Amino acid sequence: MAFIRFFQLIGNFCLMLIVWGYFLFGFLFILPFLFIPCYLFTKNSAGAIQKLFHLHMKLFFNLTGWLIPRTRYKIDSEVRALRSSVIVCNHLSYLDPILLVSLFPRQTTIIKKTFFRVPVFGWFMKQAGYVSSSPSEMTGEAMINALEGIKAHLAAGGNLFVFPEGTRSRDGRLGPFNKGVFSIARYCNTGLKLVYIQGTDKLFPPGSFFFRTREKNTISMELIATFTPDYSAKNFSINAVADQTHRIFERKIADVKAAEPDKKI
Repeated sequence: MAFIRFFQLIGNFCLMLIVWGYFLFGFLFILPFLFIPCYLFTKNSAGAIQKLFHLHMKLFFNLTGWLIPRTRYKIDSEVRALRSSVIVCNHLSYLDPILLVSLFPRQTTIIKKTFFRVPVFGWFMKQAGYVSSSPSEMTGEAMINALEGIKAHLAAGGNLFVFPEGTRSRDGRLGPFNKGVFSIARYCNTGLKLVYIQGTDKLFPPGSFFFRTREKNTISMELIATFTPDYSAKNFSINAVADQTHRIFERKIADVKAAEPDKKI
């Protein structure tokens, strides 16, 4: 048994090198090479980079699906069709944001300032128009510029996806929501699309370097609600909208947990 486990460990290590090797190779060599003509010959270089990200991540998941056939993907057609939307998601794994990028040719999100400091990767994030979550960079003129950029992005058909928990859940429970995304939706006068993610943590759990390749798993994304708050109402409250959104996700999580015993029968 120990001999079998050893070879399984070696296999997982090699798979990890192939998958993440492709990921890094793309950012270090493929994307810089393709970016030059996009930068020189397109008026919207940010949009061009977003499309390059989309293709790169799509190929990443095609490769992952081929190497890990026991994991299948079930993406709601309503999710794939989303455009000009502010998308609110639960957060389970590092795979969540790159899976969303693989679905949408035009996309932006709010990421931690530390990612902007990563060589090459951080530079591409800035060029793609991604927004820093650092409070120091979301004040005054910088904040207005960021909000106007997001507003124009949405008007052009792009999506903004956000994980209001701010970090990955370690136990499947929903953490408290940051209110920033709801303020952005109000500024842009747009509705909210709530997307529930399931299964990414089973393939690539938080705190792990390896994919779980031997377990049968389904990664799914489902549009569970869509609504537009009445931003002009006198009693409008960002906190109330955030609480309403949180309750919708909590009900969905409870429904999924309640249905789990039925799957075992």
